[in-house]
Amino acid sequence: MHTRILIMLLAGAAAPSLHAQTDYYLRAGLNGSGPLVRDFIVQDVTARQSLGPIVVLGLGRPIAARYGAGVEFTLGTASLHADYGNIRSDLGSMRTMSGLATLNGGIVARMRWRAGLGFLHYFAGNAASLLASGTTRLLVGAGIDVRQPMTRTFDLTMGAGYDFHRFNSPALQSHAFSGAQGVHRVSVSVGLARRLR
Repeated sequence: MHTRILIMLLAGAAAPSLHAQTDYYLRAGLNGSGPLVRDFIVQDVTARQSLGPIVVLGLGRPIAARYGAGVEFTLGTASLHADYGNIRSDLGSMRTMSGLATLNGGIVARMRWRAGLGFLHYFAGNAASLLASGTTRLLVGAGIDVRQPMTRTFDLTMGAGYDFHRFNSPALQSHAFSGAQGVHRVSVSVGLARRLR
């Protein structure tokens, strides 16, 4: 009985400390991707996005002494093109939004790893392109974040990330392209994090 009361008191005392470390972050950066589609019709055919800007918004809080959990949302945009041999065709622009549930842990002072699982959504684009209608894919990601205190409330935060998904779309399926292309993406971003007291 006394042990149970002691545990409850310790949990109650720890809760404000964990809440005090809850933070929000906002970063901007660039994202690069491998081919969305790869095929061979006499010559290699690939469709890929250009390097494009992203905005990252997230929140996290500790769940143990060295580990934390959170959610992260990323909005991105880029141009899309196809290469057939030496011929390049413009396929218009594309917009994406992803959401990840993340876990993170310490590496060294001010540097942390993170890993996440979630979804990536491609918004519908040009009616004549492979994104004539939107599509949502399962997304797996990981990365490293570095934080540098600037004031008593704000930190400078920098992140480098990698994620993977398998791409296909209704437009491709309507042209008998039933396979899914593995797509690797990398990103870098910088911004501010606010610690809640």
